[in-house]
Amino acid sequence: MFHNNAAIRQFFKIAICVAVLTALEIGVYAAIGRFSLQVLWGALFGAAASALNFLALTVTVSRAADRAEGGDPIKARAAVQGSSVLRLLVLAAAYILVLRFTTFDPLAAVLPLVFVQISISLMEFFRKDGEKNGSQRP
Repeated sequence: MFHNNAAIRQFFKIAICVAVLTALEIGVYAAIGRFSLQVLWGALFGAAASALNFLALTVTVSRAADRAEGGDPIKARAAVQGSSVLRLLVLAAAYILVLRFTTFDPLAAVLPLVFVQISISLMEFFRKDGEKNGSQRP
């Protein structure tokens, strides 16, 4: 069982920010007159895929950090590297399958993949000086 509360809180903050950005994406589609059910389904799929990908990254890195602190940095590094390859393959396979169907708008499905990085940047920008960002600074 995963018990790193700071990582879980960070994930929920990112997931909320991704949801807000996805809602903005759908709003932009509506504002320019291009909204459709395909856009909605694509955006929802993309948001879910990007959030789940970030969750998998969060859990893997947190467990690897625990393993490295326990004295096994080689296995920790291998776990992170293996996870990144596996996550990329799963994400690519999911997108290949989804984009073959006309039920999903391709651009609306792919855009949320960048929303995690935007969310992280926004959270860092608005972070107060006294707050920790997950890393230990001397």
